[in-house]
Amino acid sequence: MAQGMGSQDHSSVIQRMAQAARDGSDSRQMTPVKALRLSLARAADTLFGLGLTVATVEQMRVPLAHVGRSLGDAGLLVLLEGDGGARGALCIDSQFLAGLIEVQTTGSVRPGLARPRAATRTDAAMVAPLIDAVLTEFESQLAQEHDAPPPRRFGFGDMVEDLRGLSLLLVAPDFELLRLTVDLGPGAKTGRLDLLLPVIASPARASSGKIANTKIEAPANLEQVVNNAPVMLDAVMARLRLPLRDILALKPGDLLPFQRETLNDTQLVGTRGHIVATAELGQMNGLRALRLISGAAAPLPPSIETEPEPVPTEPRRGTDLIPIESQDRPRETI
Repeated sequence: MAQGMGSQDHSSVIQRMAQAARDGSDSRQMTPVKALRLSLARAADTLFGLGLTVATVEQMRVPLAHVGRSLGDAGLLVLLEGDGGARGALCIDSQFLAGLIEVQTTGSVRPGLARPRAATRTDAAMVAPLIDAVLTEFESQLAQEHDAPPPRRFGFGDMVEDLRGLSLLLVAPDFELLRLTVDLGPGAKTGRLDLLLPVIASPARASSGKIANTKIEAPANLEQVVNNAPVMLDAVMARLRLPLRDILALKPGDLLPFQRETLNDTQLVGTRGHIVATAELGQMNGLRALRLISGAAAPLPPSIETEPEPVPTEPRRGTDLIPIESQDRPRETI
């Protein structure tokens, strides 16, 4: 009997310690990851009656240049818009997206992996209410802290086709990436949600609690943001018209007829198809290189660097046949 009482006392002590640990956890500061976890669970239950279990959580700082490598490239990619022109992003992978569509169309999440497919505008419209609800609840949770930053009121902006297009729309230099791995159903499917929000610089404070007498740098103006934004350019050697059946039959090693003059008349083209500069295609140190000849507004100044070596070609009459190279080399738009 004494041994039984000792076991009960020991168990009650463990229970009290566990309860105290839970109480301490509940009284902790509301972190962004915790706020997102609670917001997602409540919004899914309220809108769709969907039970979610968060398996893993991550939080990391990501510079703008690394956004394309940090987010997933499959699923639904959404641009988020907030007050003052602030922009963020939200990515729902294909499994999470399939579960959200299934619960709205069939009433439940079907067990098993869904076949990956490209997200559509219809998918975005069906998920938009959940995204808005999660973001509203997310800011409401963070606002409970006494030193919470002012709300930025992010919401669903538009669906983005790919990560390249997203990187051109984002302007902040650094972002906070919050990543949740979620079991839906529960256990029917496992998906991932990535929330990308611009970092807010906190003002410097003195140790006495007063604002420190330090110079705070002004935020970067539009000119600085534009000058530091990544730009994607394509080197266009020539443009050909081919039947669709011939294009679909192309494979590495096939030859296309190009005029020899195209090597000296390459164009640098922007994402919207406008010509940025003309250039000459060549080689330097065994790598393909471009020598800029003139810009769209005025001729470029002469370069003092070593000129690229010309591409070795055999003399032919008429046209030159240029092989299509494998995808592991830098590409040129044809």
